[in-house]
Amino acid sequence: MNTLTAGSSADIDLAAGEHWIEHVPAARIRPHQLSFPALIEPRRHHGLWVRPRLRREVAQALCEWLNLVYPTDPDWYPLARFENDLLVVFTGDAAHQRHEIPPDEGGRYPLADIGRWFLSTPTRTAARIEHDLAVLGDPTRHAPRPGEILVTCNPANAAASAFPARIDTRPRQQPWIPVFRPEIAEAVAAFCTTHHDLAPDDYPQVYLDGHTLVHVHQHLRVLDNYLPWRIDPDHDGNYSIDGDEWTFHLVQKAPRTS
Repeated sequence: MNTLTAGSSADIDLAAGEHWIEHVPAARIRPHQLSFPALIEPRRHHGLWVRPRLRREVAQALCEWLNLVYPTDPDWYPLARFENDLLVVFTGDAAHQRHEIPPDEGGRYPLADIGRWFLSTPTRTAARIEHDLAVLGDPTRHAPRPGEILVTCNPANAAASAFPARIDTRPRQQPWIPVFRPEIAEAVAAFCTTHHDLAPDDYPQVYLDGHTLVHVHQHLRVLDNYLPWRIDPDHDGNYSIDGDEWTFHLVQKAPRTS
């Protein structure tokens, strides 16, 4: 069984069709926050929260995590345990607050309306945060090569958010789309997710799942049937942001100073 401690990860990777989910924390200070991989049912509950379906190993890690965080706010977090093949979740002491969840035909445990789960990214461990800050501090990831121009997803903060991209003007829905080298795409992902932590309504969450760039829209994720946008690299390993969920703007001149 996984050992879950502050700042650790459940160390379980995404399986096919899964997405990262996170429980709404009891407070902004969240030393034990973890993300879990899950299949997502199309319909949300209470207009906001996803309905996850968990593999057995993920459900076991979830039980351990709930037992860890429950003492921090017993009125917010449920408790959970396995009784043979049943996942049993306790949302209170009354008999009707004992929820017995058997596995479905695929061996997964549907949480239905239990918990306030939202689409997220892999766990923001201390090591991941440190890596993202190192990526953002690398000046080579902000310097355009010949044929590239600076673009930004936040013109109001172009001094920090400008990254080099090749501009593709082939006929499409948009007049142009940015194409990022893989190391630049990683930096853009780190910038967006780091700033999402500070201003969740203004920035998407973005992460790499292997070589696939995954974009979690900060507003659309609450809608029925929404799933994160997966952007695969082209044959050269570059990423074309060819869609209207993630908008970039040209920066007319380099805003960064040495």
